[in-house]
Amino acid sequence: MRLWVLAALVAMATAQLVNKNVNRVVDLTTQIAKVTAEVEVENSGASVVDTYEVVIDPSAVKHLSFISVSEHGNELAVRTTSAGVYEATLSSSLSNGGKTSLVVTTTFTHSLEPYPRAINQPDNQLVRFHSNAYYYSVYSTVEQFSKFNLGSSKIESFTPRSPSNKESQTVKYGPYSNIPAKTSAKVTIHFENNSPFLTVTNLKRIVEVSHWGNIAVEEHYQLSHTGAKLKSQFSRLDFQRNPIGAPTAVKSFRTVLPASSKHVYYRDDIGNISTSNLRETDDANELEIRPRFPLFGGWQTKYYIGYSVPSYEMLSHSGQNYKLEFPFVDHSYDNLVIDEAEIRVILPEGASGFEIVYPNYEIVRGADEKIKTYLDTFGRPVLVFSAKNLEENHIKNIEIYYKFNPIMLLQEPLLVVIAFMVIFASVIIIVRLDFSISVDENKEARQRVAYLVEELFNNTGKIKSGVSDETVELLASVKAKKDGKHFKNVKKEVDALYKTLTDESAAVTKKIASLSPSLSDRVAEFNRREGDRKALLTSISALAEKVLGDKISKTTCTEQENNLLAKLYNAQTAIEDSLAAL
Repeated sequence: MRLWVLAALVAMATAQLVNKNVNRVVDLTTQIAKVTAEVEVENSGASVVDTYEVVIDPSAVKHLSFISVSEHGNELAVRTTSAGVYEATLSSSLSNGGKTSLVVTTTFTHSLEPYPRAINQPDNQLVRFHSNAYYYSVYSTVEQFSKFNLGSSKIESFTPRSPSNKESQTVKYGPYSNIPAKTSAKVTIHFENNSPFLTVTNLKRIVEVSHWGNIAVEEHYQLSHTGAKLKSQFSRLDFQRNPIGAPTAVKSFRTVLPASSKHVYYRDDIGNISTSNLRETDDANELEIRPRFPLFGGWQTKYYIGYSVPSYEMLSHSGQNYKLEFPFVDHSYDNLVIDEAEIRVILPEGASGFEIVYPNYEIVRGADEKIKTYLDTFGRPVLVFSAKNLEENHIKNIEIYYKFNPIMLLQEPLLVVIAFMVIFASVIIIVRLDFSISVDENKEARQRVAYLVEELFNNTGKIKSGVSDETVELLASVKAKKDGKHFKNVKKEVDALYKTLTDESAAVTKKIASLSPSLSDRVAEFNRREGDRKALLTSISALAEKVLGDKISKTTCTEQENNLLAKLYNAQTAIEDSLAAL
């Protein structure tokens, strides 16, 4: 009984409104059919009416993507009452005789049918559009007029319905008078349309939020050319020779990114695509997407783009309350069509209490997920949203409200500090532990020999610098000044140092031989070469004494000095080789 009453009330409200005049413009210049109807509405009944019902032609319901109703430039709230039926709430109620002007905007995707369905590479694309010559409404219409803008003067045919006519790039129907409610008059327009028929069959968008000042966005596209399919084989030669000879091919398109976007990349499964260009402007960054091959009807490609924006562009907060606001979908290319879109929002670990404010179209929220990335402990929350049949009018912001304790920002730095502390402590403990069951005497002997050899190296170096070099300099000093007293003092000091160092070296070599008998021969060789050096140093001192006593000529002295210095150099080199052999 209640349903009958409700139906009667609806029927009465419907009968009260009349479309006094309708001026409908259908834009078919792109792959999207955009319908704008300017409607003058009058309440001819006795009751007050505060809603206007919009009904979509049943044949076009499956193609409907977007609907909006505005009154005097102000957009009205629109709700769905059933499939293809929408109700707009007027800004003010209409009493008897009241009038208002409305603008009903609808867009339809995949409503332009390529005909023929397959064409050759140089052919133009022809499409058919099926529509209603009348404005389809639940209200009677006093007078109406429809104009179809085609964007091409090549019109193959159109369904005549008097009065109707073709003018240049338009087809006009009407004016028609006194059209009853829900009247249908099917018409078909067959015309040329070479605009890009690009469709994103699947879009996966990932928005990863960081409270450290960055929001990363990555978008994965499955892109298809849904125009007339390529009938013949693709000729790269013909395409290179005459690119404009393939009017339906899509060579590139433009993606608009936020003006603050940075670190932009464009890649596919093979890797980075270097044919893209990024142009920065004050309002936005424009990324020219150029696929690896031109897209013809029936062809498809996959790619993904990514970029980062500063957090303040999309994120704001007051205390622990945060608001994330960003476009649900973005401007991927002109006259965008998206069949399916999935948006995944990755929030910081510890975020909770989610509240969503959706734009004015249908978005489905999936089950929340968790994802673990670097330095996470219990995972980051992931909000999943999906929508279908989207176009440019759906580029509207979604708002996500959540709570987050700022103290959680310290979690990751503390984890890094603790991890390094654990590593350092573990290394310190492990290095100091001795896991051997018994003492390795050979290993200890080798270590002691290595220490002794190092000590022998040091002594040998001291002999070279403190004895050999001093003796050579003493000879040069004697030749220059013949100062006997200075000679005796310095020689005494050098001899004393030499004796000390050679005694220490002898003790070291003795220990080496006892710890490692296998090195006895090498130790003996070292001692022999050290004896050779001692003899040469004695000869140099004797030469200096001859110079003091004027017992040798200058020429003979120089010859003997050069000979002794050469032998001394060879002897010291041989000593170093012996040490290296130990």
